[in-house]
Amino acid sequence: MQNKTVKLFALGALAAATTFGASAENTYDYFVGFDAGVHLNSEIEATGLAAKLDRSEILGMSGGVTINDHHRIKMGLAYNPLEIDVEDGKEDRVDLKVSYDYLVPISEKLSWTVGGHVGYETFEDYDDGDSNEMNGFIYGLQTGLDYRFAKNWSVGGEIGRTFHHAERADESDALYVQIVDDYTVMTNIQYHF
Repeated sequence: MQNKTVKLFALGALAAATTFGASAENTYDYFVGFDAGVHLNSEIEATGLAAKLDRSEILGMSGGVTINDHHRIKMGLAYNPLEIDVEDGKEDRVDLKVSYDYLVPISEKLSWTVGGHVGYETFEDYDDGDSNEMNGFIYGLQTGLDYRFAKNWSVGGEIGRTFHHAERADESDALYVQIVDDYTVMTNIQYHF
């Protein structure tokens, strides 16, 4: 057992060394940006029924660093309203996410991005006070394109899927509510310094 642990640790150290040690000196490209997008094809499930969520806009800010032109680490804060087709109620959702993208160069200025994200989401409901039970962990995948159109400016777009870990339940667990099939299309503009 200990031999397997040593081998796995050595393999992880080797992978880290080759990723960040390929060049003698790492390059860091810091950026801040504005994000805008839309939720698509989202749905909320409850005991005995499912309802489509209305398409809703997403607005946010992000910042991070690109290491060696291939590894992008980004932290973002996004706001979006959550409206259900069958109700008049509205909840505000705020997501705090950290994402990693690997940038695959297509041309000198264009890169394909593929990666994942983790974070935490909070809800605020103006109709009742139960929305904080939906607060919880989120994780997902995203892929897209990033285009550097000037020395300090880039634009990008991505398609993502987010999985929600939290669900709302009553005391008897006879009623639960959970968000499923959360797809997004996002665009961004970033300033690099």
